[in-house]
This record gives sequence, C-alpha cells and structure tokens, in this order.
Amino acid sequence: MLAIAGIIMVIYFGSEVLKNLDNLKGKAALTVEVLYGDAEVLINGNKEGPTPFNSKDITPGENKVTITAGDRTYETTIDFIANDKKYIHNVGIFRDLGTSDTFSSGQVFWFEKGNSGNVLRILSEPSDARVFIDNSEVGKSPYSSDKLSDGEYDLRVEMAGYESQTARINIKKGYTLNISLKLFPVPVPSKAVAFEGNEGFFDLSSDNSSVVSDTQNWAKAVVYWNKTRGINIANLGVNKELLFDYLIDYKGNVYDQDGIQVTNKEDYKKFAEADKGAYLGRTSDGLGLTQEAKASLLELETTSGLGGKKATVVETGTGWLRVRDAAGLNGVEIARVTVGQEYLVLEETTGWVKIKVSDTVQGWVSSDYVKVEGN
Repeated sequence: MLAIAGIIMVIYFGSEVLKNLDNLKGKAALTVEVLYGDAEVLINGNKEGPTPFNSKDITPGENKVTITAGDRTYETTIDFIANDKKYIHNVGIFRDLGTSDTFSSGQVFWFEKGNSGNVLRILSEPSDARVFIDNSEVGKSPYSSDKLSDGEYDLRVEMAGYESQTARINIKKGYTLNISLKLFPVPVPSKAVAFEGNEGFFDLSSDNSSVVSDTQNWAKAVVYWNKTRGINIANLGVNKELLFDYLIDYKGNVYDQDGIQVTNKEDYKKFAEADKGAYLGRTSDGLGLTQEAKASLLELETTSGLGGKKATVVETGTGWLRVRDAAGLNGVEIARVTVGQEYLVLEETTGWVKIKVSDTVQGWVSSDYVKVEGN
C-alpha cells in the first residue's frame, strides 16, 4: 500500500476573541478557501463572492454553502452558531475541488455548543483513517474525545493510498469542534518507473479500489496531480511540467495529454511525436499490461508510428523497392516504396521486414535494402 505524507493544507482553526461586540454580536462567521484556483461562494443559493471568502456577517442557523468553479461543485449544509460574548465561532471550509467527487479533498470545521462532553469530533471519507494529535496516534476515524484541555493542538489524519491532511486547531471547553475530512486518493505511485524495454512508457498501477474503479476520472486525476503536486519519475525527480502525452488503462482505453478519452482510432495519429506515456493498471492483474492494454498500445504504435522501429529505404539501383504480401521472393508485389522514405516496422524475420506503407497497406520488404533503427 502507498502511504503519502504530503500535506494538503495547514490550517489554524479555532474560536477567535470577539473584538467588536456591537457589530458582530448575534452573527456567525465563515471562511472559505480553495486550492489551485479560484471559486465562487454561494450561501443558500445567493452569490456572496469569490474565494478566498471571509465574512463575520452570516445569519446563525442552518445555511447551505456552495463552492463552484467550472464544472466542479461542492455543497454542504451546516448549523452556524452565533458569536457569544467572548468568541467568534468561525465555520471553515477548505477544498481542493480536484477533477471529480472521488478525486477531490477538503476539510470542514464547525462548532456546536457542547452537550455530549466531547470537545473534538472527527469524521473522514473514507473512514478508518489514522488520527494523530501532537504527533501521537490517538485512534481512527470516526474519532471523538473529551480528554483535551483548552489550548492549541496539531492534528494530522492519514491513510495508506491517500494524501494526508493536517491542521492547527484550538479547543475550547463548552464547545465541540467538529471536523469533516475528505481525503484525496493518490492517483500515482510514489515513484513512476518505466517498463523494461520501453523507456518512454511508465507504470502507474494502483491497488486502491477508489482509484482504479473509474479509469476516465483516474486519467484526468493523473494530469491534475502532475500539475498541482508533481509526479516523481525514476531518475528524473518530481516534475510539475506535463509528463505524459498519452495514457492507456487496463481496459484498453486511450487518453490524451489532458486525460480525455480518445475514442476515434484515426485520432491516434496525433501521438506520432509523443515522448512519454503511462499505464493505468490494477496491481491485482499482476505484472505487465493486460491483453486489452497491449492491444491498444500496439494499435497506437501502428497507427501513429509511436515508439516503434523505423525502416528507411536505402539505395536499390532502381529508386524504389518492392513490397510483397509475404516474406520471401514468392510473395506477390502489392506496392512500391521509394528510396529515402521511412516506414514503421511491424515485424521482422530472417531477411525480411514487414512495414506499414499506409493506413490500408502493410507488407514485406527485403532487409538488404532498408536500414532499421529504434527500439
């Protein structure tokens, strides 16, 4: 299992001393921030402003808060409590909207007047995440405690296969601090390694069911993670620049550099100049590519000429070279290729090379009159 110790966000969160009682008494407070971009904040359907958003003029009681950016939306309903004679009880919402509901994360903080005796309550998605307070493991989510004294604490929540989250929290007796966490499933391994014999094709296989169950969003999440966190490539280090020109999943689906599925095989031609690709596999399938992925990679290479060997026609004395339907002089001539032209190699046998002449023509040429180069 992959354990990620990265930090999504570090937050100081707790009650704030009330400084202007006349203006703020009887109101509630809200802070909203998003990572990696800007978003619009709505309260009960009304636009309130862009992020980062801060207000100490929220009506107490149940309010629906919506954060929206492009096609991504997060929504939650919280019971805001009014500021009292001493403190502003801030509601805090901190989100990485990500690329989908699965590949996103965030933290929501809100207070309740303490009736249960607990001063801290933590929920997480997924549950069973490890909870640390001041670097000591205290349990797993869902977690609650009535043992903490007034004061500040460092909180960390982590789970194998997900990005860790941390916060600086402030506990006050008489109030329960509720924390709801959504953990981001890590879409790439801690270090991406190329497949043996193919230095430009990397293995991003995962054993996290949340990652592998939705390959279309997984592909987009890989691109997003590359841009926002960076991907650690063996022998190259962490890189936030665009790494992969194409992706192939274990089902055989092909995606472009933006993580968009390519369904028209004619569009494979755009990958002719591709430098690096990656495989989105399930570790449960064992080492290497599935048959579906192998077939797609072969078709991608055949259609685009990606990463394969190339055969250049050398001097023949006639200026052209026969292409036959079978390897050998008994093969029937089906086409002619000209000296100096380069073609994708599909297969090799003793004395003969099978090349792709066009989208509709493949055939064999004598190895005496071609120079084969590449992997």
